[in-house]
Amino acid sequence: DNDCDGDTDIDATGGSIWYADSDSDGYGDPDATISACSQPEGYLSDSTDCDDAEPTVSPEGVEVCDSLDNDCNGDQDDSPVDAQLWHPDQDGDGFGDPATMQLSCLRPPSHVADSSDCDDEQPTSFPGGQEVCDSLDNDCDGDTDNNAADALDWYSDSDGDGYGDPSSTEASCTQPS
Repeated sequence: DNDCDGDTDIDATGGSIWYADSDSDGYGDPDATISACSQPEGYLSDSTDCDDAEPTVSPEGVEVCDSLDNDCNGDQDDSPVDAQLWHPDQDGDGFGDPATMQLSCLRPPSHVADSSDCDDEQPTSFPGGQEVCDSLDNDCDGDTDNNAADALDWYSDSDGDGYGDPSSTEASCTQPS
């Protein structure tokens, strides 16, 4: 008690600066300091914490989708480990373009999580869609107009007389030869 005030080493000259670690993450708050000759409980010599109220925020923090700057680099939710892949859905059918994607915490406008659209410019073409006679792959199975709901029944005319055989039919969008 050098100054005879009843307290030992309080406001001592030559002491070290210590930084509060209120969230116990191992990084001190540069705005919450005290000077002391030895390390006080709850204080550190480190002053690199950018948010001492959040234990998930520190210079070594892992960026996640939580609207916080977890890694103290000045940007919130930049390259978070739990971001989701989103695919543009230009035709509004609920299925996205597998060739294009965006990593984001929140769904961007006109994007979906599904990436199974076979033609993102045609709202009638998507997985499970009903095949119709329109020269498109409406059900995304790789075939065009197969088993189309609006296909016509064509009758075989093997003798060339202009009349078809009712026992020999084929459903097709175009007249078979």
